[in-house]
Amino acid sequence: MEKTEMEFPHQGKTLTAIYPFFGPANSKTLLTIIKQERAAEPTFPELTSFVHHYYNGEGPRSEKISEIMNTKYFVGYTGVLYLPRKKEVYFIDYPSFDRGSVVDADDLLRRLKLNEDRIKVPLENIETGSIPWNKIAKNPFFIAVSGGEEGAEKLAEIASKHSDKKGHIFVPQLSNFTSPQARISLLYSYQGGKSLTVTLNGSGFSTNSYAMGLVK
Repeated sequence: MEKTEMEFPHQGKTLTAIYPFFGPANSKTLLTIIKQERAAEPTFPELTSFVHHYYNGEGPRSEKISEIMNTKYFVGYTGVLYLPRKKEVYFIDYPSFDRGSVVDADDLLRRLKLNEDRIKVPLENIETGSIPWNKIAKNPFFIAVSGGEEGAEKLAEIASKHSDKKGHIFVPQLSNFTSPQARISLLYSYQGGKSLTVTLNGSGFSTNSYAMGLVK
């Protein structure tokens, strides 16, 4: 299929995504393909803006976005670092992957020491699970992963276009961890399109993922 471009606004700029999307494959394989195409991988905030601009629109490209979200996942290359002792969660864009195609926790810890994290969220007293669409914009996890309040408002608008008008935020139980854990952020539509879902528990290994490449 011939490559085309899809422009979208993001934080005061216009970015350009490449269509068709890459996938399905795991996150590390998708990253390799994106680099081979001399494109850039999207962070989760950039993915949020892209889906917000095209979701539920007209034409085959918007329909493809809905199809992928209903049956697979979109990868946003934002790493999630869980520190169980501190009960804190850090968000660091452009994570690396180990030989098993899993997000590299040691690399994220190294980058955390270099102050390369974008934001941190304390885990206590934050609502997770199923959230009404009109509460998404104020939820600290939605705000953190999507790059700020503007991004969270975009996620809320996408959620409002789903039949259940809800958003799910999946966060692992830190009490199950005895050491720092790393994950990647995924976006999809739960139960075949009923609710928007952000999972902060993706290992990166899933071969059901898709990603877009960004024009540099």
